[in-house]
Amino acid sequence: MALAAVAKSQHPFEPANFNVTEALIQQGVDVSALPELASLAERSSNLACRTACDSLQILYGADAIDFDGEPGYSTFTKGYWSQLLNEVRPYCIFRPSTPTALSVLVLISRLSQCPFAAKSGGHSAFAGGAGIHGGITVSFDNLRDIKLSADKKTVAVQPGNTWARVLSTLSSTGVTVLSGRLGDIGVGGLTLGGGISFLTNQYGLVCDNVASFDIVTATGRIISAAPTQHPDLFWALRGGGNNFGLVAAFHYQTKPLPGDLVFGGTRTYAEAAFPEVIKAYVDLTLSSAKDPKAGSWVVYINRGGARLAVTELWYGAPLADGADAPIFSDFYAIDAVSDTTKTRGHAEYVKALELTRTYGRRQITYVLSVQASHAIAARSVEIFYGAIGALEGVQGVSPGLVWQHVTDGALKGSRRSGGNPMGLERAGGPLHIMELICEWTQARDDELVYRTMSDIMRLIKEESEAMGVASDWVYMNYASQFQDVVSSYGAENKARLKRVAEIYDPSRVFQTLQPGYFKLDRAPKPDARYFSH
Repeated sequence: MALAAVAKSQHPFEPANFNVTEALIQQGVDVSALPELASLAERSSNLACRTACDSLQILYGADAIDFDGEPGYSTFTKGYWSQLLNEVRPYCIFRPSTPTALSVLVLISRLSQCPFAAKSGGHSAFAGGAGIHGGITVSFDNLRDIKLSADKKTVAVQPGNTWARVLSTLSSTGVTVLSGRLGDIGVGGLTLGGGISFLTNQYGLVCDNVASFDIVTATGRIISAAPTQHPDLFWALRGGGNNFGLVAAFHYQTKPLPGDLVFGGTRTYAEAAFPEVIKAYVDLTLSSAKDPKAGSWVVYINRGGARLAVTELWYGAPLADGADAPIFSDFYAIDAVSDTTKTRGHAEYVKALELTRTYGRRQITYVLSVQASHAIAARSVEIFYGAIGALEGVQGVSPGLVWQHVTDGALKGSRRSGGNPMGLERAGGPLHIMELICEWTQARDDELVYRTMSDIMRLIKEESEAMGVASDWVYMNYASQFQDVVSSYGAENKARLKRVAEIYDPSRVFQTLQPGYFKLDRAPKPDARYFSH
């Protein structure tokens, strides 16, 4: 098959006679001036990534490319949250500075058949989530523009930004956006996977509050996906992950937030208070419609032999005291070991929570969802603490069980502007996301940690089914490498996502040449030994 004409679809978005070389010429790239790339079809395929990386260096200069052994390469690969990603060794790192350079990257990947991955914030827990071994890892570090519209109704954010930077930029404008809740999280992965915000109970997920996407497609074209432009692609991008292109800019709808002030912080409770915490948390979920500014998560941990419930409480406006919000009254009636709740800036809050993250350790996140229920909530805590004893010999181990809620307000928000593909319309009522998190230090313990986490998920799933509160939905941003997220969206939505991909990417560039993360037909690391969904 000729490398210059790889498309097979008859759809006009990518015609059957699409020519990659001609598309590069249209981008201002003279392929004949790149000798290795021009003669690639006659050479060994194992030269693909060297050829692609050398070509990008010729086009964009040495500052845009880092190779193994160079200082910039080492600094970059050590900058991920998870050690599992720090160990990934790309052939080169490409740092585009313009959306056009992203287009050229996609076309050079197609011509050379060198695979690629993209890193926004780099907070995936598993290898391959935001980097690729032996291929091109695209760093968005040089794409950090933030532009608030003149009417302050939208803000255009490039994918190299973190949420701390976005919120800090907006902090003096009187408006904010739905964002990640940890400042060092990147905008790209969180938005494309859904995105839970401090304002989600009011407005829906982060992806539900995107006005439009500027996206580089498989042909190198940069198009706008919005409710009135390519609405099928707009729908797919709001929870469909990295399966359709490289997003060059997210145009977020802004929300009013006078003074940038919210209320939030952590109340920590001892084990004796667990029954009261469980009731308070589930009741908050079920009554959230009474005051959608309020939200919470709870993390169950073991510290120095003490079992603790670390409860985050937030409110989308200032409060003199958390007890002033009646919806929080049950939490404030429980004696806390410690309390950091207070009114503070939105940007300040996400920066403070960023400091709770530990970098450079081995990580896993694992998730399932259930209908909001006191019984399954209590049982999940019993299962978690009953199982983590198996990890006692694991060096540096720190497991946790996290509860988060998808409230009535979040479910309503998921229907905005044509809805999203995640299948939340099937929920029938508020959900709890039950996420397992674990960090450890030694590769020798990987299998034990994965098996233990998987066993906990299976047990909670079985109990939820027996209680009649099970849900099939898997939240992409917390899923493990063993989970088939897109299948959890439901057969109809999965089929629709695949139809959208066939239109905009008939040659399956973002399924095969960008193979990492959650694909339309598979988990990142399919393995029947472990819980999927």
